Amino acid sequence: MVPVYELDVVAPDSLGRFVYRWYGPPDRPPAPTAEQDEEGGKGEAPEPLQEWHRLAARYSYPLSRDHVMLPPPGPRERRNPAIRFWQGAGDWYSYENTGTPDPEVIENDEFPTGLTLSRFLVYVAVYEATYAPLHGLVRMHPAPEELRSVKVRLRELDDALWQWPDPRLRYYGDDDLLAHLGPDRIVIAARHRDALGRFDGLSLPWEWDTRTL
Repeated sequence: MVPVYELDVVAPDSLGRFVYRWYGPPDRPPAPTAEQDEEGGKGEAPEPLQEWHRLAARYSYPLSRDHVMLPPPGPRERRNPAIRFWQGAGDWYSYENTGTPDPEVIENDEFPTGLTLSRFLVYVAVYEATYAPLHGLVRMHPAPEELRSVKVRLRELDDALWQWPDPRLRYYGDDDLLAHLGPDRIVIAARHRDALGRFDGLSLPWEWDTRTL
């Protein structure tokens, strides 16, 4: 199992390094730099969010597929006290519009996550790669021995980020695989179909296996 250094120690360059490793080289040229908008508001989006949109623009395959990554705030949105940027069916995430370079992320407009935007966006990239993969396996409510049999074939990611939001659920992975494992789930994503073969000998009754769809 190959260590995943950009995820074991989350650093300022982790987002770009992970996206490149998981999805490969970008297939689009860099987008033109937008001109500075002079209409009101408290300034442009924080640099971590701008970096996400610069990266996403270079891939024809969307980096956010389970949740929606909202467009960068325009002049009108930049007047709001909070800026929503990532939204699911029943959850959404925002940051306070105070001009802080790397603001804290707020869940559902009321729960501070304790995570800065730069770290949270690395989490978003891994969450999206895991929960909306091209190649993957899912087993819900596994028996304890089923969960153990999967865990021993992976390595837990070291950074404390991967214990959020519930320490009972942990992220695992290596160069070809990501997994979110806990008492209620086994969710596995792979960069390529063959990597899922690591779990074939377990004969687990997967509820979802992309190789059979």
